[in-house]
Amino acid sequence: MVPLLVAGSDATLIMIDAEQKRQEFRGMGCGSIFYSGHITSFAKKKPALQEKYYDDLFTSIKTQYLQIMIRPDFEAINDNEDPYILNFPEGNFKANASSLAICKAAKIRRPDMKIYAVLYTPPAWMKTNGEIGGGGKQYATLKEGLSLELCEYLWAYLTHMQANGMPVDYLSFCNEADWEHKQPSYFLSGEAHAQLLKDLVGYLQTMSVKHPEIPVPKLVGPNMLSAVGTARKYWPAMKRLGVAKHLDVVASHDYHRAPRRWKALRKLVGPDRDLWCSEWSYHKKDASTDLIVGATEFWSMMIECFNDGANTWMAYDWAYPPREGGEALTHVEWGKFYHKTRIYHGFKQWCNALEPGMRVVQSYTIGTRSPEVHACGFLSSDSKRLVVHVVNMHDREAAMTLKLANFSPVGAEIHRTSLTKTGAVEAAKVVKKELSAELGPRQMVTIFLRTEVSP
Repeated sequence: MVPLLVAGSDATLIMIDAEQKRQEFRGMGCGSIFYSGHITSFAKKKPALQEKYYDDLFTSIKTQYLQIMIRPDFEAINDNEDPYILNFPEGNFKANASSLAICKAAKIRRPDMKIYAVLYTPPAWMKTNGEIGGGGKQYATLKEGLSLELCEYLWAYLTHMQANGMPVDYLSFCNEADWEHKQPSYFLSGEAHAQLLKDLVGYLQTMSVKHPEIPVPKLVGPNMLSAVGTARKYWPAMKRLGVAKHLDVVASHDYHRAPRRWKALRKLVGPDRDLWCSEWSYHKKDASTDLIVGATEFWSMMIECFNDGANTWMAYDWAYPPREGGEALTHVEWGKFYHKTRIYHGFKQWCNALEPGMRVVQSYTIGTRSPEVHACGFLSSDSKRLVVHVVNMHDREAAMTLKLANFSPVGAEIHRTSLTKTGAVEAAKVVKKELSAELGPRQMVTIFLRTEVSP
């Protein structure tokens, strides 16, 4: 039940109840997809800048997952007619060099980084349109009878990654396969997706017996465009074929903002299964200074997804060439320089405040003057630290009062990121379990509270 609270006329009232613990926080992630070559473009002529860039991506920001693309050009023609016998020379994987370099750089800086590999499309010869692209309204798909060839392709990639010391931890065999893409993709109906999952599970079981040296990754899916489509079409189809149990992680992108979409999907898959937002970005043209509009949309979506049941959230993408789209955390001018956008700085503030194993706790936001102020709370596993992320979506200042239930802090600290601030730190006072603060325009505020004095 929502508590009966009355917010002041000029303030948004946020209540965090530390006793109402919800799902466990697993971590944050980001992708290196279409522009992995940009990320590694400094290596030859500016090696010091390359290492500095890697530090900015993987040392400065505490993420737990690196999403990479399984390219479609590792098998130009069918290697043979037996999908259980691989004939993939290592030279086939030359195009994977940049992704391997990024994975290695991430692992050096964060040895516990998990690699999540996603197949956007099988090779062109496996597809009905004979092309890498999804064909738009043609809805290009996998040719009939080639499901095991696709499985072989994935196993060859897993073998390659293992041989190069970068075993894959998590695997998806499709990406937004419910959409009329023209980018590298292929379409799968709910039934076709479920059948392909069934074939892949059987194939992995067979190959793991023959090749126990290759670790079998956890399966993530269906990895479609939205939580809505996952709940309505793909999860029911997997249940009908009895293969939903084989998904270690239920994941979806988040490009359909239907109300309560993550709550609905969480209810459908149950409380014990991991639920990921496996991709989100601000797709609209963003001409705002340093992508501040896109940045605040990022922060708002993270808050919404965790409040509504997600365990993990992944940004798209670590790097893009300079453009007005709001996707990337950094912009890279090939081989010359890179720029960290406001999206990067807010993502850094968010990620570095959290630790896997924390629990999302119940939050209530009440206020009529500032409906675009959103908040989410995370409680440490020992219940001694509380982190509250708050975002002000307004282009004007907004007042906020934070009320705490079942948590008695002895100190507080506020970090701020906006167009004019980058992780600015200030002390704050909590009086009778209340903290009041002004939120700057389009600003993310992270409030650190603790029940013990730091040594």
